[in-house]
Amino acid sequence: MIGGTALLGPHVIRELLTNDVADVHTLTRSGKSYYCETSHSVDRRDSTALQKAITTIKPDVLIDMIPFTVEDAHHVVKALANMNAPPIVVAISSIDVYAAYASLHRTEKNTLQSCPLSEDMALRKTVGPEGQAYDKLSVEAIYTENLKNLSIIRLPAIYGWPDCTRISDYLDPMLDGYAEIALEQHLAEWKFSRCFHKNAAHAIALSVLSKQPGQHIYNVADSEAFTERQWVQEIAKLCGWQGLILESQESTANWQQHFYVSSEKIRSELGYIDKYATIEGLADTVAFHAYRRFGKNYRKYY
Repeated sequence: MIGGTALLGPHVIRELLTNDVADVHTLTRSGKSYYCETSHSVDRRDSTALQKAITTIKPDVLIDMIPFTVEDAHHVVKALANMNAPPIVVAISSIDVYAAYASLHRTEKNTLQSCPLSEDMALRKTVGPEGQAYDKLSVEAIYTENLKNLSIIRLPAIYGWPDCTRISDYLDPMLDGYAEIALEQHLAEWKFSRCFHKNAAHAIALSVLSKQPGQHIYNVADSEAFTERQWVQEIAKLCGWQGLILESQESTANWQQHFYVSSEKIRSELGYIDKYATIEGLADTVAFHAYRRFGKNYRKYY
């Protein structure tokens, strides 16, 4: 596994080890072990060091958790180029590669894309609003052009403690006692895919365990895509907030472009399910953030 030391990686490792994977290795700059894996200090942008580590370990499967740029993808391709039996690669991508993302952010003049988005739907033609520092579209292109045995996992917004970025904008005013929260008129009804981090890790592990030859692309998401209003309502229920959700007239994005995906393909082909209860996962995240806000420790073991 390249990277994966933060939100998803430890859960992927647990999923693999509990499914009798004999040996898991992580390649990170720190070289720190985050669970029961063998860790190595390797900079992924050093092709020589990366190649040496991979040829020494000789993995059956290589999981690339953090291919952010074209450069990242090129380094992996170069590291695998001279191997007689290169590993199957599982690369973590994002649903932001779809043309719907460009329509949402008005970066391309596309017609509204129908949802849910399946894996064969139209892709963006240009770099997203994040710029070259985060270019999953080009990463996918480099990998599909150069790797024979490849699975690409397209993830939506990931939530799950200790990362509270998906809830803090709504939870913080609730905890601060605000009586009202305003949502832009179209944003309130905008539907968006999210995924609980443990379930995303489960999907990645299933792809690794399948050891599928050839090239495959899978969307992964919670079975239910909430509207933004529903998402705020769920957070409110979990923290006991009873204020009002109001609609405002401001508009910063094309909220008429819904952005949710179908994960039917990975469910039917690899047997993926929402293994962990999504509302329980959201409740843990809400509790963790609330405890931290009030200076208390929230102890929830994985």
